[in-house]
Amino acid sequence: MINKSYINTVKETADKIIFLKKNKENIFCLISGAQGSGKTTFALHVKNILKKKKLKVLLLSIDNFYLDKRERVKLSSKISNLFLTRGVPGTHNLKLLKEILKEFKSNKKKKFKLPLFSKGHDDVLQSKFVNIYFPYDIFLLEGWCAGYQGCNDQKLKKPINNMEKYLDKSLKWRSYANKMSKKYFLYIYSKSDFSIFLKIPSFNQVFNWRKQQEQELPKKLRMDDYQLRKFISFYQRITMDLLRNYKKTFKSYISIDLKHNFGKLKLLK
Repeated sequence: MINKSYINTVKETADKIIFLKKNKENIFCLISGAQGSGKTTFALHVKNILKKKKLKVLLLSIDNFYLDKRERVKLSSKISNLFLTRGVPGTHNLKLLKEILKEFKSNKKKKFKLPLFSKGHDDVLQSKFVNIYFPYDIFLLEGWCAGYQGCNDQKLKKPINNMEKYLDKSLKWRSYANKMSKKYFLYIYSKSDFSIFLKIPSFNQVFNWRKQQEQELPKKLRMDDYQLRKFISFYQRITMDLLRNYKKTFKSYISIDLKHNFGKLKLLK
């Protein structure tokens, strides 16, 4: 909810990034939060304040890097048909994300064309691109699994929902997603200068908040309640893991209450 408290938290976050920028050429920042937490809007508001301070900001989502349908079909035939559904680590173009981060870190002038992924179409739109003009002062990367380090393989054995219990009996889907989570952390998340976790009350809020987002899509592209519940079950394990272990992973966090009010930015490291 956008109110005075929220605006103050946005400003606190921007001020922290500006402070870090004083000692570095550029700053790579992660903003992580569950589906429906408001991370995309929050990241945009932080970007707007930074721009007012004459800083050039690149804001991208992990969603910008989803594999197209053709690539997910290949992945599903090779490992598990659950990879037809986008979302978990392994369904993103990690090579492309590494390339973007490398260009940002180099601080050199370059024009880059990033393929445009449409959630409504669940595919990359071949004729459209996001134009990126390096260099940038700040790179904000937001995403529901941003910062996730993966877990101990032993923890994967017990299913946490019916999707895992009945559709991933072999553990191939969750094992590969966990393996890729560790790669994402190694190549991307561990390179961040600052990280923020948006802490929702529990996983139970994800359905209602994600449903609100669904209403913003054209009617023919929306998921119904059954489809939405099935979809978010793919995100449950990692989301719950992040909620349990965020203090070990992130450099700061912001608590969000049941009414979607944002608390203050709290530093951890």
